[in-house]
Amino acid sequence: MRSKSIRLALSLALAAVSPMAAAQAPIVLKLATIVGPDNPFSTSAVKFKELAESRSRGRLKIEVYPAGQLAKNETVMLEGMQLGTVDIGAIVTSSIGGKFDPKFLVPDIPFLWQGREHIWKVLDGPLGTDLMKRLEPLGAKGFCYGGGFGFRNVLSNKRPVFTPDDLKGQTIRVPPIPTIAETMKQFGANPVPMQWGEVYLAMKQGTIDGLELPPTTMVSDKFPEVTKYYSKTLHSYPPGIWMMASAKYKALPPDLRKVIDETMLETCAQHRLDEVRADAESMVAMRVKGVQINEVKDLKVFQQRAEPVYKFVEGKVGKELYDKWVAAAKAAARP
Repeated sequence: MRSKSIRLALSLALAAVSPMAAAQAPIVLKLATIVGPDNPFSTSAVKFKELAESRSRGRLKIEVYPAGQLAKNETVMLEGMQLGTVDIGAIVTSSIGGKFDPKFLVPDIPFLWQGREHIWKVLDGPLGTDLMKRLEPLGAKGFCYGGGFGFRNVLSNKRPVFTPDDLKGQTIRVPPIPTIAETMKQFGANPVPMQWGEVYLAMKQGTIDGLELPPTTMVSDKFPEVTKYYSKTLHSYPPGIWMMASAKYKALPPDLRKVIDETMLETCAQHRLDEVRADAESMVAMRVKGVQINEVKDLKVFQQRAEPVYKFVEGKVGKELYDKWVAAAKAAARP
């Protein structure tokens, strides 16, 4: 009889505890990056995980999937947010513009930016806020602009690039971003679209002569192993937007939404710092691995060749928006 009473009491206790345990189970959020774990996008993701889990006191569990484990490219990442397979990520504006909304191409105008501080002056203002709001119809909530991958430069195995004429006839891989493809075309290259996962092998086998990448991605994704020349054309800087699937964000209780909001702002600030640090470290790493770094002394020649791209972008985003961004960039520029 006593044994039955104990079993009954234990059953009742377990029944009472089970709903409580279920209620206390952490909310799991999946965070994706397309680059290696040492890239600033991925290191910032780990920082977000640490802060969000700590501040939520374990009510949030952030699972970080770097190197394309959850989304092989940024298009798939945003589609994943729409489908519910990806919860959080950072996507550069040009990737959004290339597939979903051409208005996001405007920050990728060639040679629009003098440097990172110039970029943030504009993006942290009303134009950047308005652009980020355009994520809402795409199923994502934008929080802030982190770093990008860095200023994009040309890498090649055929010859170093000091003038646009050095690119003439070179087969250059381009991402599915129309502004980059058009820029390479105006420089005289033969732009070839290619999925990111195929590019390393294409460089190794000589299927392509080169591509254009920022220093951080160049190093984090092992391209010094298959590259001879890296030429600092500094032709564009597409910034990254940290975002979350709108449906997942709205489903969170208000206090956890506040945790996400605050942590996102710190993550963006950290991402900017990480990118600057990693950019400098990556240049050193390339030299150590034997890549020839070419300083391009006359960027004006490249700028002149890129002038048709300005009309191209204007046609994509509309004259009014184009003029606003160009005017804001001029106003924020150093004398």
